[in-house]
Amino acid sequence: MLYRGFSQEELDQEYSPSSMVGGDLTPYLDSYTALSAQHRARMEVREDLAYGESPTQVLDFFPAKGAGAPLHVFVHGGYWQALSQRESAMMAPALIEAEQSFATLNYTLAPDARLDQMVNECRDALLWLAANAFNLGFDPSRITLSGHSAGAHLVAMVMATSADELARAGLRVRDVILISGVYDLEPISLTPVNDPLQLSPVEVHDLSPILHLPAPGPRYHVTVAERDTPEFIRQSREYAELLRKGGHSVGFDLQNGMHHFDIIMHPSTFLPAGQ
Repeated sequence: MLYRGFSQEELDQEYSPSSMVGGDLTPYLDSYTALSAQHRARMEVREDLAYGESPTQVLDFFPAKGAGAPLHVFVHGGYWQALSQRESAMMAPALIEAEQSFATLNYTLAPDARLDQMVNECRDALLWLAANAFNLGFDPSRITLSGHSAGAHLVAMVMATSADELARAGLRVRDVILISGVYDLEPISLTPVNDPLQLSPVEVHDLSPILHLPAPGPRYHVTVAERDTPEFIRQSREYAELLRKGGHSVGFDLQNGMHHFDIIMHPSTFLPAGQ
């Protein structure tokens, strides 16, 4: 028994979200790609804006109709080893309709990057946005930061390690939306997900959000799909409770009828009540 009494087979299944949808992700990944391409074709968008020197350090920006709008920034999932900002614009129309600008970030994937590099790249992208807020036409004092799955982990770690730096740069994160995320890396290090990551014990400790809570400030919205695996639901619920005990404004939402892969295809995930 490796973790919380699970056998290896049980643990692998708990940290394989595809086990809840029959094991085939293709229809959902195809939907991400097709919807994102459709939106890009009919919406105003500035693509592949470089926030760093690497070709992977880019973001796409969808401006709101008017200047001075708030900005919603999304960090994609893919277990730190798949997807990009190209397939991560499904939510753009709903956010633009809600009078928010929208940015979707890319970052270097494993095995080409270590996990701490990915966290740093997401921070650097946010700092680049802060420096270019005037030219892009959004209000840097009204930022929503969201992430899905591995992206939720990266968002949580950016807030834990770099919130002060972002604030000094003039970026005020008011809302953080964490969607079906991973907040404890110990079980990840014990499954095949770790093969390209090669997490060390030090990395497991230093990069697990449950061990490094951010300072209070933004409103946190921790959400997870009802048809996520029990471990994904437990991790989300426990992280939300840790935030609450740490003095944060936090809401927890179990989204009925949804699973790990369609939860980001619903506008309500990105426009929580009270935001």
